Amino acid sequence: MDKKRLLVVDEEPQIVEALLKTFAPQYEVLVARSGEEAIRRAVLDHPNCILLDVMMPQMGGFMLCEILKSVKQTKLIPILFMGAKPRHEVWATAQELGALDYLEKPFTIAKISDAVTCAMQVAPVERRRSPRVNMRVPITIRGKDIHGKKIEVAAETVDVTRYGALMRLPVQFAVGEEVEICQAFLPESGDVSVRTMARVAWTDEEGVIGPFWHGLEFVDPSSQWTEAR
Repeated sequence: MDKKRLLVVDEEPQIVEALLKTFAPQYEVLVARSGEEAIRRAVLDHPNCILLDVMMPQMGGFMLCEILKSVKQTKLIPILFMGAKPRHEVWATAQELGALDYLEKPFTIAKISDAVTCAMQVAPVERRRSPRVNMRVPITIRGKDIHGKKIEVAAETVDVTRYGALMRLPVQFAVGEEVEICQAFLPESGDVSVRTMARVAWTDEEGVIGPFWHGLEFVDPSSQWTEAR
């Protein structure tokens, strides 16, 4: 029988090592040390539960949770937050984003084991209370591909949130590359309702035959993408 998968998202080596030692006998433990890596692993490896540190570098835990709960492939995965802040300061936000629980550091092995066990048994239902919009938005994306060539391509988002978008593109952009995304409001006139810059947070591994999956993080998060119809 295959083991269930637990994704640990934390940059602290001591925490990661302790969690690996605790859960490796029972689960297949995956590790991500950044938000970008966590999105990739969540989408491609389909973990049964995610342990997510609130204070992550570059892409914080709340933003990462917002993205994961707004993407079709990951929205039903139970998320347990970990953090040093008191529970009463963050639980309302964590719950609004769809988290199952918040574990305050330092925590005991027994407490976190119980929380993960419960999360693994949770039926896959959407726990997010705030409105989520999954939209296929026609866009034009401009930037330099992995070979440094300037390119413009028409595409369509698979999922979009105020923080970013998931899409498949016929060309591949490098992780970290900033691209311009435009949504045509009236294609016949060329008017644009949304224009923004985004950073490529993750993409397919080298050697994959396209079209290529891309996860884009908006430089300035905005609800205009989910409001644009």
